[in-house]
Amino acid sequence: MPEVLIVGAGPVGIMLGAATRRGVEAVVLERRTAVGAASRAIGLHAPVLAALEDGGATERILHGAVRVARGECRGLGADGWERLGTVRFDRLSLRFPFVATLPQPATEAALGHGGAPVVRGETVTAIRRDGDRVRVFSSGADGQREWDAAVVVVAGGSAARDLVYRPGAIAVRHYPDRYLMVDAPVPERADAETAVVTLAPGGVLESFPLPGGRRRFVAWDRRDAGEGSWSAGAAGAESRSLAGGGAGSGSAGAGSAGAESGSLAGAGAGSLAGAAAEDPAARDRRLRRALEERGEADAAASAVGATSFRVRRAVAPRLRRGRVLVVGDAAHEVSPIGGQGLNLGLLDAAGLVPLLTDWLRTGSAPDLDVERWEQRRVQSARIAAGIATLNTALGRPLGPRADAARSAALRVALSGASARVFAHAYAMGFDRGA
Repeated sequence: MPEVLIVGAGPVGIMLGAATRRGVEAVVLERRTAVGAASRAIGLHAPVLAALEDGGATERILHGAVRVARGECRGLGADGWERLGTVRFDRLSLRFPFVATLPQPATEAALGHGGAPVVRGETVTAIRRDGDRVRVFSSGADGQREWDAAVVVVAGGSAARDLVYRPGAIAVRHYPDRYLMVDAPVPERADAETAVVTLAPGGVLESFPLPGGRRRFVAWDRRDAGEGSWSAGAAGAESRSLAGGGAGSGSAGAGSAGAESGSLAGAGAGSLAGAAAEDPAARDRRLRRALEERGEADAAASAVGATSFRVRRAVAPRLRRGRVLVVGDAAHEVSPIGGQGLNLGLLDAAGLVPLLTDWLRTGSAPDLDVERWEQRRVQSARIAAGIATLNTALGRPLGPRADAARSAALRVALSGASARVFAHAYAMGFDRGA
């Protein structure tokens, strides 16, 4: 039996499996039967690249990634689209002064190189503490299985949350916003390696470089009455109760459902519920219209296969229950507008790996160090959630006067010394693991 059992083979679980296995035996359980082809989170920030360097993952990532050293904010002026300001990552004193962008499957391959075995098609149904061991129950093609490990790390996304926390124990805020997303080929352009955020009267449009002459587009989505209506459900509402919950019986199947998030570069963290029932052609039409209206008309023709997503915010106050630990989207979800969700999870894992190695080599839990790790990661998640909430609010539709005021305010904010603060924030410089 493994010493460490990891629930979920998304990027965070795969990274844990690869890093942890250098010192201890680990296995990863994943409910999906095959590696996902969809690309959600595409951007890795400087602290993550630094954390992954010793294991060789950074070199593998950078081999195929675009290095985004600057971002531009654009708005609508009297003479058309104009630059409101620039965020310069390359002027920060960092080992990696850029955001590395590449499709999520490529990131997962780089993270998992030589890593722990992944047992696919196994849905974890319950986790139970049993003295100095943890029992994990799963179901798959061969029926029910029971696993035994010294430590269990839950990295299965929001779908795995109920394995550790009581249902409703974590306050979840549902935003009223909805977005469309596509990765599309684009014609050659002068800003090919620049991230662009366009704040238009009709809502935000984010545009991020990808390898191979492609870009990720994320647009605030507004449906017209003729195209049906959508509801954010309990938009703005929060489900509240005391956090806690035992790592006992859980009802959620754990895999990497709910994908680790990130928008800068963007992704679809949050709910995709209902998207499959919507007419794909209608989504494509709305996204093409948004591209045409928000300064990216040249890309509109190639925007095919758009997906839609909504966003949530959830931050668990505790990441440890004895020998069970929680990382990534299972512990915290933030709006992908700003692109820090996946990076949060990877930094959770990077800080946890040496603690697990010490724990299992010595046979004694480093309780004070784990407590400090937990506190830093919760603080980092709250900071990222706050920044993401601000980004989400800034990207909403506004009337002409309010849009002009927003543009004027950003011209000031993105000039002088404050521009460096923005760059520091978007490079995850405020994360406690940076």
